[in-house]
Amino acid sequence: MPYPLDDATATALIALYPWVLTRSPQAPVQAAVEALLQAEQARRGHPDAKTGALQVPALTQGNLLKEEYDLSTHAHHDGWRVGAVIADVKGMISHNARFGFGVGDAILRATVESLGAQYPGAKVIRLHPDAFAALLVPTSQLTVKEDLAGPTHARLVRDVRRVLPEGTPDAEVPEWTVSLLEVTVDAPSHWQVLGPLIWAELERAHVMQRSGRADGLQRRRLRLDASIPGQATFL
Repeated sequence: MPYPLDDATATALIALYPWVLTRSPQAPVQAAVEALLQAEQARRGHPDAKTGALQVPALTQGNLLKEEYDLSTHAHHDGWRVGAVIADVKGMISHNARFGFGVGDAILRATVESLGAQYPGAKVIRLHPDAFAALLVPTSQLTVKEDLAGPTHARLVRDVRRVLPEGTPDAEVPEWTVSLLEVTVDAPSHWQVLGPLIWAELERAHVMQRSGRADGLQRRRLRLDASIPGQATFL
């Protein structure tokens, strides 16, 4: 038998997700419980149902990098290092309008599957609704290189074409903005600091690439030595 919620608990729960009052006015408590459950699943590393990618809370709030820290941090005397290949699907609104949302969702999932196939052992995260980052974590034994953007894009085109309607012309095949990032963290004190740091640098690399302020491999070195936050060294 379900455990009944008292009025105070139900009100507090709805206050966490006030949008349920307009989106699910007939059953706001149930909708709030479902939202809370989904948030916890995302934090624990459950893949996004639509794309199969991990979700940002797994990186920023969960223990996605705990094993990476435990297994590899002491072996890297020149800093804990992670690479990233970020693929942002251009014009998803247009693709959804042209092909329908079913094919649009298939494009996103195929993007995730392509990144996973290209970089086995990487952790693929849904950074934004249409943007995904393959984290080349230390235990994957993969490193990010200057010349990865072109081959990554070409493989994405090949893999995603398979989910498009037969006969789709080349001009209507999706395009991607591909960003490359390498982050080195000097002497991280514990694994909990890594996720938010890596997320912030993924966001920065993504914005700089899309705005034309960066090209090729972006490198960051973060020193956790009580320096003022934001004073990262750009190499």
